[in-house]
Amino acid sequence: MAWRPKIKHTKDVALAFANWIAQFAALTLPRFLYMVLGRGSAKTTEVVVERLTEMVYDIPGAPIVWVSDTYSNLQKNVLPSVLEGLERKGFKEGVHYVLGKQPPEFNEVEKEDLPEYIKEHFWKPYNRLVSYKHTMIFFTGLNITFGSLDRPASLAGRSYVHVIGDEVKYFPEHKIANLLKSVRGYAVKYGKSVFYRGHTFTTDMPNTKNIGEHDWILKQVNKMKKTAVLRILRAAFVLNECIQERIYFQQKNDREEAVKKLRTEERWRQRWVETRMHKDGQTLFFIASSLVNIDILTPEWFTDAIQTDLGDVDTAVLSLKPTLESGERFYANIAEAHFYADGKDPRWTDHFGISESEDCRILRYLNRKKVIEVGLDFGNMISMTIGQPKPNREYRILKFMYTLSPNWIPKLAAEFIEYFDPQEEKVIHAYYDRAANNYKDAKVDLALAFKNAIEFKEDGRTRTGWRVVLMSRNQGNIGQAEEYVFMQDLFSGSNPKLPKVLIDIYESKYLKASLEGAKTKIVPNKARASVTTKDKSSEKLPIHRLPLESTNASDSFKYLMMRREWRILVRKKSTQNISDSSVVG
Repeated sequence: MAWRPKIKHTKDVALAFANWIAQFAALTLPRFLYMVLGRGSAKTTEVVVERLTEMVYDIPGAPIVWVSDTYSNLQKNVLPSVLEGLERKGFKEGVHYVLGKQPPEFNEVEKEDLPEYIKEHFWKPYNRLVSYKHTMIFFTGLNITFGSLDRPASLAGRSYVHVIGDEVKYFPEHKIANLLKSVRGYAVKYGKSVFYRGHTFTTDMPNTKNIGEHDWILKQVNKMKKTAVLRILRAAFVLNECIQERIYFQQKNDREEAVKKLRTEERWRQRWVETRMHKDGQTLFFIASSLVNIDILTPEWFTDAIQTDLGDVDTAVLSLKPTLESGERFYANIAEAHFYADGKDPRWTDHFGISESEDCRILRYLNRKKVIEVGLDFGNMISMTIGQPKPNREYRILKFMYTLSPNWIPKLAAEFIEYFDPQEEKVIHAYYDRAANNYKDAKVDLALAFKNAIEFKEDGRTRTGWRVVLMSRNQGNIGQAEEYVFMQDLFSGSNPKLPKVLIDIYESKYLKASLEGAKTKIVPNKARASVTTKDKSSEKLPIHRLPLESTNASDSFKYLMMRREWRILVRKKSTQNISDSSVVG
């Protein structure tokens, strides 16, 4: 049995809610956990963090690894959820763990005395740590190394006891297979723990029709033995009852009965551990929809999601396998060849730790001495696609940035300036929608507002050193029917005069999702029987869902690519009659 600090039992009881799937995972605690859960089901805050807190006590001093698709995703999305989950379970930063820095002075105190000294002393990790920039270290010495697939070198050459990964649908199978080879060490020290050489992988339902999403996790179902899992669950239920009975007699100060119940509890705890260690009970695979968390999300949340018929509700919420066919895609010719995964400069990946923000020096293909080009789409989600032309007709999409209402142009400008501060050539060529020259709803020149936000500080007088050249002044409207033809030509590679587009799969995650998820819509047209347009209904989704599920990001890409000189090349080549269709809601 793993050691636990002494707990003073009182009549005061702290209650905490966990949905039934989180309770199920906590009762079984297998070596291998694979869960495909709908969005909003508390995958990280409840399921994964509960397992993590068990490891803190069960494998003190052990090195484990937490991997994500991108390091920025770790910092901005995963880590805040982890910290929230730890806070709910009573873990305090600086007391129970430290993040991105060396912990307080190590002291090999007696286990019984740890609660008394916990605020001053941490146990020493079993493994040797050279740097603390990418780590979280707990008071028992358990230490997490944070890594990502866009920084593969950060995880190389080390040994780990356990691996944790969230949103693993973005993990290529061969890459995660290589990482699992490093989950190998310290058998003498930790080999008797159920977590030794284990996996904790969660995600929402993969959509393999989207480039860069992988469904290898679904194959893990073949490893699970349902009867063995049920056996673990039965032992856990009995153990839970034993714990409650022991606490009851402790609170009644009936020492004799409390001791008896404690002995029974220990016997059942041993049986619970043995069933989890058995080879047939080491794997739990489960698929569940967001409905498992309906008490928190509320029934109205699901009603709105389903009735509006916007976004990929079946896949993302109900965890059903995707049904979108490639022929329904607006950007039908986009393929794996249009994405690259080596966009991080290995010379800079170790420079930025878990508590530090990356800047443009980490972009391998950014030429800091050349002009930066951006495509802009304005609205309640302001999207910015950032790129540069390269030799041999290549055009690299280096990064995608956005803000959501009520954040506005100054917020996006500030984030851009901070990230690209090391850029030497501080000139931006901006491409945007014609409407941005005179935004009809707000009666504001948004293109000029963006230019001013980049070139001047908040006081409106002090210059930042940047200069913005507005490239779309006096530009005509870009119709969706024209866009459809242009993008087929661009991504097919059939026009040798057009650039070869390459998109950073990690730094442009939201752009990638938007390009892959955009659907076609056939509408009547006076000149022809019908025309193909882009279905823009996803832009009516709740604002927090726009980045991953709407067409907003793809519009910023459109404006960057469909500049006047490249549009002319496609018009000359095409024999199709292109109409100037309006936006379809």
